[in-house]
Amino acid sequence: TKLILLDSLLQEKTQQAVKMAMWADNVKFVKDIIDSKYQKIDAAVAEINESSEALLKDAACAKSKEHFNSGLRTLELVQPAEIETLLETIISELNGKEKEMLENEMKEKIG
Repeated sequence: TKLILLDSLLQEKTQQAVKMAMWADNVKFVKDIIDSKYQKIDAAVAEINESSEALLKDAACAKSKEHFNSGLRTLELVQPAEIETLLETIISELNGKEKEMLENEMKEKIG
């Protein structure tokens, strides 16, 4: 009976380790999605800044207007609520510095 109990305990611990590894993979996957959305925001802001500078020099430049509008459309398509939901999923499982870092990053990126 001791062997059966030990085997049962070992299987339970192995299952817990697998679940933890799967959760860690899921957190990384969700974080990658969030990071890609942040990159879109950063790229759109950079495009808006560059094209607005170009438009200050030449307000009639069609290419600069196109880039400016493209950056604006990209920002319009980014859904902050979706980012917040994804972050809440991760943050609910974290504490300490990691949690604070992700919360600050969200405040910085989407206000």
